[in-house]
Amino acid sequence: MVQMLLNYSGLDLEVLNDIQLEEKDQTLLMYENVTVLWAAAAIDNFKIVKLLVEHGARVNHTTKTNSTAFRCACSNGNINIARYLNEHGADIHINKIHNETNLILSVYNEDLEMTTYLVDELSCDVNESIDDGRSPLYFAVDRGSLELVQLLLNHNARNFRSNHNHMSPLLLAAEKRRIDLVDAISLQCSLLEQIEAHELLGSAFVCREHGISNVEKSFECFYEALELRSEHNLPKVRRLSTVEVFNNRQECQTIDELEKLRLNDDHMYTEALLVRERLLGPTNAKYCRSLRFRGALLADNAQHHRGADFWLYELSLRRQYSLSIDIEDLRQWASIFSDMLRKSLSIPIVPWKTVITVIVEELEHNTKDFDYNLHTLLFLITIVSQVSTCQA
Repeated sequence: MVQMLLNYSGLDLEVLNDIQLEEKDQTLLMYENVTVLWAAAAIDNFKIVKLLVEHGARVNHTTKTNSTAFRCACSNGNINIARYLNEHGADIHINKIHNETNLILSVYNEDLEMTTYLVDELSCDVNESIDDGRSPLYFAVDRGSLELVQLLLNHNARNFRSNHNHMSPLLLAAEKRRIDLVDAISLQCSLLEQIEAHELLGSAFVCREHGISNVEKSFECFYEALELRSEHNLPKVRRLSTVEVFNNRQECQTIDELEKLRLNDDHMYTEALLVRERLLGPTNAKYCRSLRFRGALLADNAQHHRGADFWLYELSLRRQYSLSIDIEDLRQWASIFSDMLRKSLSIPIVPWKTVITVIVEELEHNTKDFDYNLHTLLFLITIVSQVSTCQA
């Protein structure tokens, strides 16, 4: 049918269409301003792709999101279509919006064969990042592929921090507890980067949001990092001030100080959080999640007041640095307070007042979630009224 239609002269192959395609998860996604060549590549039909190109279809047409037929071939992992389009003038350097490169797409899909083709045969830049600074190496680590990491490193991929979460591929590997990836990338990094990776790795082995705590493994990582710091005279930068939620502690500067924490899981957890704040920064989403997870763990272990302290500290960081506040996080305050009420525990007034203030501020500025936040506010008022009734 396609061949028959193409035999008619004057057929415009560049007419733009909006089409729906089924994704791998079977959801339908709309693609806008696509040509018939793009559609043929998207459905992975090499025969139709060749027919269209032979009849003059533009291989470098871009869709509304700046996608190309070549990108479709990369997405499908079809090297034959990709090679054919390249041989017929495809510009392999046209990137999708946000500077999403074809190489990054292949890495994200964990397609070693396509990634190898793009790097080895087409010499794609292994360090070209998307707009937020995440590189192919970063995505290889994020997908957990040692083979892709090694391939990119063999082609001089560099370890640099992204704007996305201020993490480098090396730190991301440490965050994921992937010792094999840390070891592979460390060979290309400075001594200080290696030390900080071991410190973050140690913190990840303690923090429960990453899985079951392995305090001994954490101790080993912290120990090795302190040894290297001592040997090469690279002391940690001390906090300018201490924080009550961390018992006004500073990070360990010596192995002797670390040894004193070894048998105390609570102290090791605090050390891990101090390390995370220094390395990731107080605005980092992963660090904020660590604080909330720690608070939830304490509350689940009948330490509601300490748990509330961690949540309050996390909330104070969000207010201090003007970070967005999740409506579910605010709702969880109602949950912890109601649990305290049910167990006849006193509700701390400072956290309660702070949360009320924050919700009122959100009601004034966040109209999208107004109803949800209003219900949270009513929950909190109901809880405190129950406290007043009990006391009366």
